[in-house]
Amino acid sequence: MTDPVVERYVSICRSLKKRFLRKPNITEARDNFYSFGKQLLGSGNKEYAVSCYLSASQCEEQLGNTVGETNALTKAASLFLQLEKDKQMLCISSNEHYLAAGIDCYNKAVNKLIASHKQDLALKLCVELGCLLVEMGHIPDAEPHFIRASSLLNPGNITFQIVVLKKLCYCKTYCKNYMGALETLDRLVYLINVATSMLEEKITSHLQDTLEYCELTTLLLLLIVDTPFLHLSALHKDLLQKYSTVPLDVLTSEPDVDRFINMVELTMAAKHKDYKTLTNLHNSCYSTLDSQQNELFRELISKVETTDLVLL
Repeated sequence: MTDPVVERYVSICRSLKKRFLRKPNITEARDNFYSFGKQLLGSGNKEYAVSCYLSASQCEEQLGNTVGETNALTKAASLFLQLEKDKQMLCISSNEHYLAAGIDCYNKAVNKLIASHKQDLALKLCVELGCLLVEMGHIPDAEPHFIRASSLLNPGNITFQIVVLKKLCYCKTYCKNYMGALETLDRLVYLINVATSMLEEKITSHLQDTLEYCELTTLLLLLIVDTPFLHLSALHKDLLQKYSTVPLDVLTSEPDVDRFINMVELTMAAKHKDYKTLTNLHNSCYSTLDSQQNELFRELISKVETTDLVLL
């Protein structure tokens, strides 16, 4: 039996098509599409609701309302991704049609906002889409949207810069693009240093935590990549040298002595291919690392273990 809500939707669309031939009031049509879309969502008909919001976006475009058009496109994109999630939850095989449609709607909305010089709103949509794709496990698909977001960043908003670049670094490490991840971390450190000097931004605990995150993640990546020392940048050379020995005045020169000693132990154990020390160190530090750093630590241990097996 046909759903009465769907019957009504089809009937209204047909009447609207007839009225369009007589140049009806576009605002009235738009409002009807929004109203029907909301009603269809209430009855669980997401697929038909998507059509309503897409039609509403077309009306908004004809009315010259960019914000309304992008809002309708974003709503449609969100519904497409929800439909893709529903398939995932039900373990139904997917040709990713909904995923592609959702990404396309987001991209259209971002392009409209950029063309209207609304970079801040475009940036937020790029990050929103990237985060949704990461949540759904489509991390390689998320990376281009964080890259695009990074190109739209406002130098004055250091907090948002940190969010975007950390997300981008996560995607690059997941995709094994370690050199790209190192470049992203270097950029993040540079931006924080600029913010704390030229822009006179105070070193808050959040900024300090981010610098420590960058330092440890960079160190892990350098130890995994194992580029010859002479080919490293000056910044990366300084970092490896910093954690190659424990200075005599470490108790007074370092605010967090335990962290410093752990970083030295990490560097030396990796240098000497000490599998046991690396494993013990990872076990003791596991709870203090984020998921990305733990994965990199495991990658480093695996690399050292493989080297040991080859030597045997």
